[in-house]
Amino acid sequence: MKRYLYIIVCLSFFAFSSCRKNTQKDPDNYVVESIAKDVVSNEIQELQTIDATASAEFKGKMYNMRMIRKADANLPIVADAQGVRYYDNTISLRINSGDREIINKDFTKNTFASYLEADFLQHAILEGLVFDKVTEYGLMFAASVSYPESDLYVPFHVTVLPNGVLSIDKADLMEDYEPDVEPEQNN
Repeated sequence: MKRYLYIIVCLSFFAFSSCRKNTQKDPDNYVVESIAKDVVSNEIQELQTIDATASAEFKGKMYNMRMIRKADANLPIVADAQGVRYYDNTISLRINSGDREIINKDFTKNTFASYLEADFLQHAILEGLVFDKVTEYGLMFAASVSYPESDLYVPFHVTVLPNGVLSIDKADLMEDYEPDVEPEQNN
C-alpha cells in the first residue's frame, strides 16, 4: 500500500508541476537578446592604431622599417553580417637604408583587390601588414584582408626588393613560404 501511495504522490507532483505556468525566462534566449542589443550599435567601430618598427640586414645593408595601421574615415564604411559598421584601415609602409628611402607606400584593401572576390572585398577590411623575414630577393611582409574582428581572412606576401619595387602574392600558408622564382615586380 505504501508503494502505491508513493507512486500516486510522485505522479501528483509531476502533474502539478507540469500544469504550473513557467514564468522564468529561457536563459538561452535571454543571452541572445542581450548580445543582439549590445552588438548592433550606431557607432562606427575601428581597430586599434598600430605603429610597429623592425630592422633587418639584407645583402650587407641594414634596412629600417615602419608600419602604421590607422582607421581611415575617407574609405568606405564596412558592415559585417550583424550590421556592425567598421572603418577600413590604411597601412603605411616606410623602409629606409641609411639616408636612402627605399619605399614609402600606403596600402588599402584595394591594393589586394585583384586577388579577392567582390563580395568578400565589400565586407572585409585591411587587417594587417607585418615584417615576416628576409628572403633571397628582399624583405618579405605578411599582410591580411579579413572580415572585421574574425578569423576569416585572406593572407598575402608582400616582398620589397632593394630597388623599392614590390611584389604581391596571395599566400596559401603563412608558414614555410619561400618563392621558387624571383617575384614578379609590381609598382
